[in-house]
Amino acid sequence: MIALTAPGERSLRADRVSLKGWIDRMSLTDDRTPSGLDAQDNFIPLWLMVLVLVLLLAVMGIGGFVIRGVIAGDRPAVTREQLEVVSWLKQINTHPNDPQLHLGLGYAYQQAGQYRKAIAEYEFVLNADPRDTAALYNRGVSYQLLNSGEEAKASWQAVLKVDATHALAAKALGEYYVDQRDYRSLVAVVTPAVQAHPEMADLQYLLGLGYEKQDEPKLAIAHYRLALTYAPGMTDARAGLKRLGVTE
Repeated sequence: MIALTAPGERSLRADRVSLKGWIDRMSLTDDRTPSGLDAQDNFIPLWLMVLVLVLLLAVMGIGGFVIRGVIAGDRPAVTREQLEVVSWLKQINTHPNDPQLHLGLGYAYQQAGQYRKAIAEYEFVLNADPRDTAALYNRGVSYQLLNSGEEAKASWQAVLKVDATHALAAKALGEYYVDQRDYRSLVAVVTPAVQAHPEMADLQYLLGLGYEKQDEPKLAIAHYRLALTYAPGMTDARAGLKRLGVTE
């Protein structure tokens, strides 16, 4: 049987054989020296032999690189998020009506930047249970990432109707109201979550900001200080105190 090799491999073998033969010929001893020439005339400088060997190794390396490139090809890397999507899809193929699997697939799509597909999966979940706060909250996040602020607000409001103390929805909606400069609504949505989760420094800060913007400095200072109690490195809360003339 004839062994097949890649073109680059055949050329490299030929290079090695021809070089070996050339070195053998050029290294003949005196007893094979043609008449009229002495051994010194046939002497090959060591530096030349080293140079030839270095060049050969370079050719072999380039050839190997080319061969590897041809075999492997340039394939785009598969991301962890894409693998997550595939994993959830496989599970849904087995259990197509399981809302929790569709919730997981929606979040995988969301992490992969496929927000429309994520929303479709969250809608599937909400058709089964309109009060599913995880689907409502993440649908809002996906809408926000699509720059659909009104739809995001509606989703987060729906979360807070189910659970007024939902910390993530309160934070997201509170930040939306900050962008809208609607500080009265900010205080209204954040207060129940702050009461239930006083350790949430972000919520303490948002409530302090809402009070500051409504000219209630004492309440603002109190919540900024609480924010720093739970997160001493929070620069926004420290800046709020500085605006109000408070030194720590």
